[in-house]
Amino acid sequence: MLAVVGAAALVLVAGAPWMLPVASGEDNLRPPEDVAIYIIDDNYTLKWNHHRESMGNVTFSAEYQKGEGRIWLKVPKCQHITRTKCEFSLLGINVYSKTQFRVRAEEGNSTSSWNEADSFIPFYKAHVSPPRVHLKAEDKAILVYISPPGEDGTMWAQEKRCFNYTIRIWGRSFPVREIKPMYFPKKISKLLPETTYCLEVRAVHTSLQRHSNYSSARCINTTVANKIPVPENLEVDVQGDSYVLKWDHAFANMTFKAQWIPVYSKSSPGNHSDKWKPIPTCANVQTTHCVSPRETFHTGTFFLRVQASDGNNTSFWSEEKLIDSQKYTLLPPPVIAVTPTGDSLLVYVSCKDSKCNGLIYEVIFWENTSNTEKRQHPQSMIKEHPEFNVVNLRPLTVYCVQARVLSTGVWNKTSKFSDKLCKKTHPGNSSVTWIITGFGALLFSAMAFYAGRSLQKYLYYVFSPPLKPPCSIDEFFSELPSKSLLLLTAEEHTERCFVIENTGVVAGEENRAPEEELRKYSSQSSQDSGNYSNEEEESVGPESGQDMLSTAPSGSPWSLPCPAGTLEDGACFPGKEKHLQSPVLRTQPALHG
Repeated sequence: MLAVVGAAALVLVAGAPWMLPVASGEDNLRPPEDVAIYIIDDNYTLKWNHHRESMGNVTFSAEYQKGEGRIWLKVPKCQHITRTKCEFSLLGINVYSKTQFRVRAEEGNSTSSWNEADSFIPFYKAHVSPPRVHLKAEDKAILVYISPPGEDGTMWAQEKRCFNYTIRIWGRSFPVREIKPMYFPKKISKLLPETTYCLEVRAVHTSLQRHSNYSSARCINTTVANKIPVPENLEVDVQGDSYVLKWDHAFANMTFKAQWIPVYSKSSPGNHSDKWKPIPTCANVQTTHCVSPRETFHTGTFFLRVQASDGNNTSFWSEEKLIDSQKYTLLPPPVIAVTPTGDSLLVYVSCKDSKCNGLIYEVIFWENTSNTEKRQHPQSMIKEHPEFNVVNLRPLTVYCVQARVLSTGVWNKTSKFSDKLCKKTHPGNSSVTWIITGFGALLFSAMAFYAGRSLQKYLYYVFSPPLKPPCSIDEFFSELPSKSLLLLTAEEHTERCFVIENTGVVAGEENRAPEEELRKYSSQSSQDSGNYSNEEEESVGPESGQDMLSTAPSGSPWSLPCPAGTLEDGACFPGKEKHLQSPVLRTQPALHG
């Protein structure tokens, strides 16, 4: 058993030197460095650096991985090469997905580790190559045919319409001029016959903002002047539902024909000569104009060109004329509706064909009067919506309104004015407003007057209170009717005493007037010093007072009942000479002042 183990160990030790060179070679062979990829259109260039330390033959191999897959594929033309770069094309990959490359060094049976470059999307890393250019000369023009970059590849297959081009042309006695064509091929006109012109072209990707270098310069000579000049000044007019083509030509008795092509056919580079279509009504006409129905052109934008001929001799084609049907389509006048609302007019503008999108509306109005200045200078309103409210008009006045529509797009067009529509304004709200204002002012004045009077009374009461009589007089007035007393304003502060001598007045004299009684007693009065003794007061007893009251004339002041304990004989009350007082009301003798 030990012999077997010893033999196995001897074999392993003996085999070790044979395995070591491979492992040692992989460790000692350094991998490539600075791996980089350069792309132009569909052409790839893979580059790297390597430090050669051995004297042997070192080769390199590259692989790539496309998409999210884990499978590494061999790069064509990059297997076991001795250079540090390789060029190849990858037409089968998706240029919009991630791609990754890796490179390793090889020497005999030894290989280095792989050096993997960063992954990238080819579309965003690719550069644009200069376009290919083909020239065709005429006597006074050059046709420039441009082929887009990477025309047959996959990198720009979906991007052909994203390229713009710049043509740089120069020649003898012809300064350098740049032209940016939009349609192809581009015809550069107004050149000199038998003259050399050179040009170069570059492409620009509009979304990536990436441009190519200029193509190599191409030069060409214009031909000898043609016997028949080309038609010039091609114009188009509209007549009803037809186009009228007009042009000028230097010779008479010529035959002309016209062709057209849709704009979209010339929007991409290339040769589109086989896409021109003849205009039936403009074929072999001997006039410098022709009429063609609009139905002939089944698109909104197209090119026209005209050629002159005289037997077998023909001219070159004229300059191509771009026709946009929108420019030659007239805007119909709108329809308006006017509704009076008080002292204003509500105007609504509508189109006859209901196609008013993107239009601007204009309304003019004027007072329907014999004044020519107002009619010749109407007021105008412009809005982007069809509703107008014309305010601050005169009530019960006739106003006339017209409207039109305007287009502010590529072609500035204006329709004719609509039919005149006149309406009379309503009375308006001015009279009602004045009535409400007047009523409000009157109501406010009344309230202000009432408030002022109330304030005046209050102030008068505060600063000038009314005089209040003594309590005894106040009690008297509270019990006796006002008609039974005659109070006069005192002229002087003196006391008057009246003595009643005749108390035997017949009660039946009811018809005597109070005035007569007043005069009677006034005549019987006598003035005295005002001093009375107690004896005189005692001589008049309660009975005599009662008798006097019982015999007093009806309606006189003495006929009214008096409160108990208030009667006194011989009493006197201070007052004027003409002021009559009842002696029975005095409870205390009068005091001399």
